[in-house]
Amino acid sequence: MRFLTAMLAVCIGAVSAQAAELNCSQVKLVVPYSAAGATDVASRILAERLEAALKKTVFVENRPGATGNIGTGVVVGAEPNGCTLLVNATVIATFPTSFSKLKYDPFKDLMPVGGVGITPSLILAAPSIPANNVKELVELSKKREKGITYAVAGYGLQQHLATEEIAQRGGAKFVIVPYKGGGAAMTDLIAARVDFGTFLAGTTKGLVQEGKLKALAIVQDKRSDLMPNVPTTAEQGFPGLNGGVHFLLFAPKGTPKATIDYLSAELKKVVADPTLKQRFLNVGFEPTPMSPEEVTAAMRQTADAMAPTIKRLNIKLD
Repeated sequence: MRFLTAMLAVCIGAVSAQAAELNCSQVKLVVPYSAAGATDVASRILAERLEAALKKTVFVENRPGATGNIGTGVVVGAEPNGCTLLVNATVIATFPTSFSKLKYDPFKDLMPVGGVGITPSLILAAPSIPANNVKELVELSKKREKGITYAVAGYGLQQHLATEEIAQRGGAKFVIVPYKGGGAAMTDLIAARVDFGTFLAGTTKGLVQEGKLKALAIVQDKRSDLMPNVPTTAEQGFPGLNGGVHFLLFAPKGTPKATIDYLSAELKKVVADPTLKQRFLNVGFEPTPMSPEEVTAAMRQTADAMAPTIKRLNIKLD
């Protein structure tokens, strides 16, 4: 019996060792966004930690463009050996609805590895705007004949969809002013040239702390460790909204299960490390250690929650 137990342990160890031996000298994390943004910085922190865990060189390759679809396409077409991985957000689960000619299926052509982190969204306004919470913002929009304007960093993003859902539920008159990025939007928001905006906490937390903007709500159901004093939209009568961007790790379809299991286990240990949490919080991320099954559930939840709004607004991103 002891002999059989010992042999079983040897076999299990051999299988684990085989799974751990990725067939490459380097692991590439494809980030489908520009360098120097919060996602890029968080991905580089992750790459540094994964390098030690996987005992491989791990590097980040930025492949921006087409709302992240260029970089995603690179990973979809990569060899399924666990050596080319994708850092992307749950929002890709909505792309089959918002893109009429999407060249991949996020549920079929990518295999979830695990969670990375979430950067929540804040509803923000200049201090001069006469509203200090979401209810007052909704009421302000009803008092003005043409409603009130709001800024987002891109049309069809989760921040945009969540804001429109608030307008729908509250009967508000919100008029979108889409920007291509956050720089010009922040300038106009601080100057109150737009009435409010919905932006990621990672890029706006400092402006709130400096008093240049006020945070009316964080767009999720639970308060965030990033800004624990900011009330949620759920607390203010709008439950079930998630305007944050939740980043996950994916591998190409066809990657062996043993490889996925190995990568998932190592990723989860890295993301759950308390020393990583502080580094992530510094760049506006909350770490989210998750199993592949939890990633799939988060993707489904995002698609189910956002698809009705996309269809109602007839959003097409291509």
